[in-house]
Amino acid sequence: MAKSNPYKRNIYALLMHIFGFILLLEWIIPLKDVTDTANLYVFVVFLFISFALSFLQILPLLSLFVHIGFMFYFIHILYMMENTFMSKSWFVFVWNDIKFNAGIVWAADWAGMTGMFRSILLFILLWLVSYLVIYWILYRKQMLLFVIFTITYVAILDTFTMYEGNGAIIRLIIVGLSVVGFVHLERLKEREGVYKSNRLLLGWGIPLVAIILLSATVGYLSPKAAPIWPDPVPFLTSIGNGDGPGAGSGVRKIGYGENDSRLGGPFVPDDTIVFEAEITRTHYWRVETKDIYTGKGWEASEGEQLDLDGGVNNQVSWLSDSVPTDPYTATLRMERTYPHINYPLGLTEVRADNAFFQIDDSMEKITSRDENGERIQLEEYTVQYNYPRYYIEELKGAEPGTGEESNEDFLNQYTQLPDSMPDRVRELAEEITSSFPNRFDKVNAVERYFRNNDFVYETTDVAVPTGNEDYVDQFLFETMQGYCDNFSTAMVALLRSVDIPARWVKGYTQGDFVDITDNSTRLFEVSNNNAHSWVEVYYPEVGWVTYEPTSGFSNPYRFVYQSAEENAGDNSGDDPLEQPDRPETDGSNQPELDPGEDQNDGAAAGGNSGLFQFSLKWKPVLIISTFLLATGIILFFARTKWMPFYYILRFKGKTDEKVFNLAFPALLRQLHAVGLIRKDGQTLRNYAMYVDNHYNTTEMQALTANYERVLYRGNPSEQEWEKSVELWENLIKKTSS
Repeated sequence: MAKSNPYKRNIYALLMHIFGFILLLEWIIPLKDVTDTANLYVFVVFLFISFALSFLQILPLLSLFVHIGFMFYFIHILYMMENTFMSKSWFVFVWNDIKFNAGIVWAADWAGMTGMFRSILLFILLWLVSYLVIYWILYRKQMLLFVIFTITYVAILDTFTMYEGNGAIIRLIIVGLSVVGFVHLERLKEREGVYKSNRLLLGWGIPLVAIILLSATVGYLSPKAAPIWPDPVPFLTSIGNGDGPGAGSGVRKIGYGENDSRLGGPFVPDDTIVFEAEITRTHYWRVETKDIYTGKGWEASEGEQLDLDGGVNNQVSWLSDSVPTDPYTATLRMERTYPHINYPLGLTEVRADNAFFQIDDSMEKITSRDENGERIQLEEYTVQYNYPRYYIEELKGAEPGTGEESNEDFLNQYTQLPDSMPDRVRELAEEITSSFPNRFDKVNAVERYFRNNDFVYETTDVAVPTGNEDYVDQFLFETMQGYCDNFSTAMVALLRSVDIPARWVKGYTQGDFVDITDNSTRLFEVSNNNAHSWVEVYYPEVGWVTYEPTSGFSNPYRFVYQSAEENAGDNSGDDPLEQPDRPETDGSNQPELDPGEDQNDGAAAGGNSGLFQFSLKWKPVLIISTFLLATGIILFFARTKWMPFYYILRFKGKTDEKVFNLAFPALLRQLHAVGLIRKDGQTLRNYAMYVDNHYNTTEMQALTANYERVLYRGNPSEQEWEKSVELWENLIKKTSS
């Protein structure tokens, strides 16, 4: 079978690049509906650049720099507009983010990755997949499987999400069948040894496209029969409603509920929308906290109802004055009304027409009332709040026993555990935290424990403790599976076991992204499926800090080094990408959270941050190693471009008797590397004719004849090389073109 040539910049190659771009576009477009990904245009532009560089066949090294340049420029306009592009503060910010996420990846804590790092990974993925698509189309000539995967992907999203895939399916049928048809034509041409056949391309392509367009049009416009099979989605949903695993457990949870005295059993899915929220940045919605763990669930201490005069919260404070905050406003429109308010941490004011508000100072639950003091259900209200930035230096420097902890009643309230708590829970808490020097590291070790020890997020097959069984003990040592109530309650119990004040918080996650409003705010829908529980931990001189132990969920609040923020400039405004500092390894058997960190405290006092000083020690090594690795990869994949010039430098100026016997095999290797493969049993003369036909020359046959005179007749090698060196150089240069 004849060998096909590497693709050339012709109409066919351009058409295949366009088709490949459209196919990959169908993977990106649904992201705006099924995730909270915004600014999709930058990913589309980056994908277009990748396909354009591929079609133009830019040198690999230049293509690499162009891709990296555009990738980081797009990252800059998405996340770092406050910094000057490529400035020192810009590099510090990027370096800190990548270094933090390296630890997150190493710990397999995927939910903890920052948005900027996820965007970088998506850019790299698009870059690689665009290369693979072109490789499959133009080199392997196999595209059917990828088309099937793309159609399946769109169909699944159309079935199980809000994404409407009708138009995408039609586009995929037209483009997919066209690609498969043209690729099949190329395989036929390769098998028959036909390489110059523009008429064949037109004769095959025009009828193919016409038939596909006609079939798609008729299929779209023709009447459709009713479905033969029932919709599978209600059936699958019914499994979670009690017809599947976990049914009959006797305890079920549907959305938000007030009674938490007995936890366990399945969480029944419910898509009912509770409220719409118009927000500027995402956060959790609090409803209440509970402080008494009974061994089976949660109860709340009796509190006093305090008036919020004019809706201003001057009764409850979650943060100390030293915590930097940014003010925001959110508007909630209720689809299901309740007499309580959903609000973010740091609430300063709640406003609604003809409504008054009271807060329970124990549960921190805010209720709405009329002028007579009767509870009312609001359809719309606005909340103002302060969004916190937690500095890691302050969290690590928190002194136990100070602040509110100096009050014995406060400490007893938030470290309470039942006497029936099994000893192995306390022993596990000691094992996890004992090697860490401060509260921040201890809390992070407990939070990470669930992700590092095979705990599974499960909403249906969830056990209910019976008899003397403890809810936390059962989860930690027996089932190791459950949903947010299991994870959050277990974390509170573990922290309280080592005398760290913590409490259980209930409410909702941020919900599902819907759209960008005319005011440039984001609209989210919050349903009963978004009901959630999490943990708040008390830090003296800081206040209550949110933690998220549940597998698959990420903390909406971030932790940042104050020193890194000062180096990077003030990016506090709308930048949600402050980097949380979490332990990089399991704290149960590690002596330090970050062995090099404390050693740099003195350097930080000298004027530069400890973080930056620490990174300087190994940063050059990492940069050099990365540069050498990248250079090696580039040289390897571009070897057909530079190897000819290496051979020319090595052999052209030599005149000894061995040079011809080394240079000619080097040429054969280079021809083999560019696809001109010598078949088994093929003579040198026949192979030379094959090469000359490919390059439309007679130089290979002349060079081979000279080489055979040395090989078979014994002619002087030096003289034949002198006559052949120009032929050899011309041929080996052709392989790099």
